[in-house]
Amino acid sequence: MLFKSLGDLAAHKALLILLGWAALLGASIWAAPKLSDVAQNGEFAFLPDDAASRVAEAKFKEAFPDDLHASNIVLVVRREQPEGLLPEDYEFLSRSVIPELHRIAGLPTAEERLNEDSENSAASEMEAKARIAQGIDSFEDKRIGDMYISDDKQATSIVVWLRTEFLDQSNTDLVDRIDAFVTKLKHTPAGLDEPSLPAGMEIALSGTTTFGRDMIEETRNSAKSTEKWTVILVVGLLIVIYRAPALAMIPLITVAISTVISMNLLILMAQAGWITLFNGIETYVTVLIYGAGVDYCLFLVARYREELDGGLTIEDAVSGTLERVGAALTASAGTVVCGIGMMIFAEFGKFREAGIAISFGLTVCLCAALTLTPAILRLAGRFAFWPNAPRASSRNETGFLSGTDLTSRIQRANLLTQGWKWIGGVIERRAWTAWSLSIVLMLPFVVAGVVFFGNLSYGLLSELPDTAASVYGAQAAQRHFPAGEVAPLKVLLEVKGMDFSPIQGESEKLVEQFTNNLVRQKDALGLYAVRSLAAPKGQREMPTLNARERTAMKMFVRREFVSPADSSIMRVILIFKNDPFSRSSISDYRNLRDRLHDHLPEGLKNANMYFVGSVPQISDLKDVTDSDQLRIDALVLGGVYVILVLLLKRPGVCAYLMFTVFYSYLATLGFTYLVFWMTAANPSEFAGLDWKVPMFLFTILIAVGEDYNIFLMARIEEEQKVHGPVKGITVALERTGSIISSCGIIMAGTFCSLMAGSLVGMDQLGLALAAGVLLDTFVIRPIMVPSMLILLTTGRLGVLSRLAGFQKKTPMKVISSENIKTPAA
Repeated sequence: MLFKSLGDLAAHKALLILLGWAALLGASIWAAPKLSDVAQNGEFAFLPDDAASRVAEAKFKEAFPDDLHASNIVLVVRREQPEGLLPEDYEFLSRSVIPELHRIAGLPTAEERLNEDSENSAASEMEAKARIAQGIDSFEDKRIGDMYISDDKQATSIVVWLRTEFLDQSNTDLVDRIDAFVTKLKHTPAGLDEPSLPAGMEIALSGTTTFGRDMIEETRNSAKSTEKWTVILVVGLLIVIYRAPALAMIPLITVAISTVISMNLLILMAQAGWITLFNGIETYVTVLIYGAGVDYCLFLVARYREELDGGLTIEDAVSGTLERVGAALTASAGTVVCGIGMMIFAEFGKFREAGIAISFGLTVCLCAALTLTPAILRLAGRFAFWPNAPRASSRNETGFLSGTDLTSRIQRANLLTQGWKWIGGVIERRAWTAWSLSIVLMLPFVVAGVVFFGNLSYGLLSELPDTAASVYGAQAAQRHFPAGEVAPLKVLLEVKGMDFSPIQGESEKLVEQFTNNLVRQKDALGLYAVRSLAAPKGQREMPTLNARERTAMKMFVRREFVSPADSSIMRVILIFKNDPFSRSSISDYRNLRDRLHDHLPEGLKNANMYFVGSVPQISDLKDVTDSDQLRIDALVLGGVYVILVLLLKRPGVCAYLMFTVFYSYLATLGFTYLVFWMTAANPSEFAGLDWKVPMFLFTILIAVGEDYNIFLMARIEEEQKVHGPVKGITVALERTGSIISSCGIIMAGTFCSLMAGSLVGMDQLGLALAAGVLLDTFVIRPIMVPSMLILLTTGRLGVLSRLAGFQKKTPMKVISSENIKTPAA
């Protein structure tokens, strides 16, 4: 009754519906700010508040409130020659590079700070608080400057410290200006008044903030590329299928308007504080709305065409279409929304917010498909099918598409019909063989999916293409400096009753003993250097100092390593030997974390330890997302299973349908892993798929796979009433082949657009989703599902057939079969 009323509304108030959607579109565009204005940046900011690394970070900020070095831009200066950097190279850096960096960052040079009078000190302090950059460290620092010179003397680093997180968009301008300055040095010819890079010297840009800038830019560029190619692929596929430009534009208009309205409403909700969005969420929302929305429109238009060809008026055809298709589309969309919506139960904020945003977008798209699409069809009339205007004819002579389009011409040649009929006949005669063959062919990929399930990449740089400035800079830095320098591990030791502030005393001896214990075991602990009160420069030799200089150095060291807020807290800085973003980084860190307490001297045994840095955050990220994977997998499987049982009334059959899509998921995961492992530049160093791929692949693939199964089972119910239990299965397969296959191809093509960008994780997810949908479309639905149903229906599986309820003669109860009626060609 609801969809009959909705159909009548679309048939008689089409213009009003169109104006309503146009008004909503305009209002949302006018009211919503940019996504970047409300989006939250970073990965680790989405960890739960009680994660160990978040607690440690809060403790560090309390202990060292003036340490605002949250991220950095690193200039790696090198001369890869036996003599290394020359004295004139350091003179050039001191004269032309470091002062300019101060100017770009808005920082006073050492000379300018000395010349500041007391009257300007208050203003200078206010300016310092407003600046993003907090300071610059280099070889010029007489106390610790040699730490910025590599052991091979071929490189030095200049570090610009920032108070903002590395993925903060406000950093972009500063990184761009420094990048432009370095580029200008490289391209300025020698002999001009302007400084130019000395021959043989190279400057590369690295650091966490440079990575953040590159990540933000690549995410933005990937989103634009994905949206562009999504539109191109969808339009191209629709035109090939329909051979009617106007008809191809109707689904595109529906999904485009749905996407814009959905994103704008989500941004407004984020602005109001109801939800949280992250940069890149628009990619997921866009691709899912385009893929699912076009599918909904395909089924709607197919039914509308049948109604017109059956001799109905345009108004009656629109009304009848919604009456017959509305329930099926709503059930289909509800399955997808329920499956993806289960991500709201994730602890990791990005998964949770993605579940909310995608589910909301699909709901808006469903509303548009049930109202806007019929309204446009009503207003366009028969012109929508130009140049293939439908003819009035018997319903039994109609098909899914127009009479003169490409697919219909193939159908009239009986190619598609005979193809699906042949597959149905083979399955009917060789059901056990067909089922076994499909299982065996996918088995190697399933095994790979299970074996490599936990091989995931949490590396930050691995997400970017090799051409990114930060990737090249990191490679340049690691040629001369320890790999762990890019992400030092800070360990806070809180010892109640201990005072680490005295220059000499028991505390200093305990710290020295602890440092020596770690140095002796640094190979076993995977460490390159240990920096502390007792060894501020790590294991480098301290310069010879007189008594006054030693006292001044100790005062400086106390400020660096002892908390000014609580003298019972001190920090130790540990430098890993291996790349902290490599495959082994998490196990290396956990090995260190678990064994560190054993190396504390007796006087520090009661210390509370807090671990601060990128590696502890990555470790927590793995723990949280692993837990989320298990929880969400169970919820998605359970939720979708319940929906299937409510629709099909066959718990045993529903359990098998869930098995098929889960088996397909494992095969797709294994296939994707093997593809990227084989195509990696160095397969032995392939860390695994991006950590986000398994979660998004599972939720989307399970939901979409069962979406198609619902349509197939609905048609089986209809055909079994006419052709009997077994023949009804093969006839249903024959008559739904072109519809569901077309939808699967469009959905897979839409997912392929994720590969248009340069982010490795998106490439992996795009390939995985496209492969998974095609596997569901051409293996699971036409082979694994019908063959098992035939085995169960004929009783060849004995007790399993009885447990599945096939000893009863009553057919399966599902949504009205008219929802997807597609007469034989």
